[in-house]
Amino acid sequence: MTSDFSGWQNSVRLIGRVTSAAEEIELPSGETLVRFRMVVPRAKPATKVTVETIDCVSFEAGSQRTSRSLSIADVVEILGELRRRFCKAGTGVVSRVEVEVTALDLVKMPQT
Repeated sequence: MTSDFSGWQNSVRLIGRVTSAAEEIELPSGETLVRFRMVVPRAKPATKVTVETIDCVSFEAGSQRTSRSLSIADVVEILGELRRRFCKAGTGVVSRVEVEVTALDLVKMPQT
């Protein structure tokens, strides 16, 4: 097994529609994150589900500011990395995968 990770990459680029208002969450560490949700169409739906629903979080001031200004139905492009987070829920621990946003831009849609 090789230990050369130079070609490995955790990079995500998504363009989709915002489906939830941004919410600010203070973590037990005192750090604040901003979370919102977006949907991205599936290229070839194999089931009745035609979109992926993706949780997005930001820790950086610039992308947090942009996240707070988003409206539901805005189309955005985000760059980031996948993160798996664990938290307590009820009597157990649950995990979720989300995109940690490093850059966020509102996409200008062409006029029809």
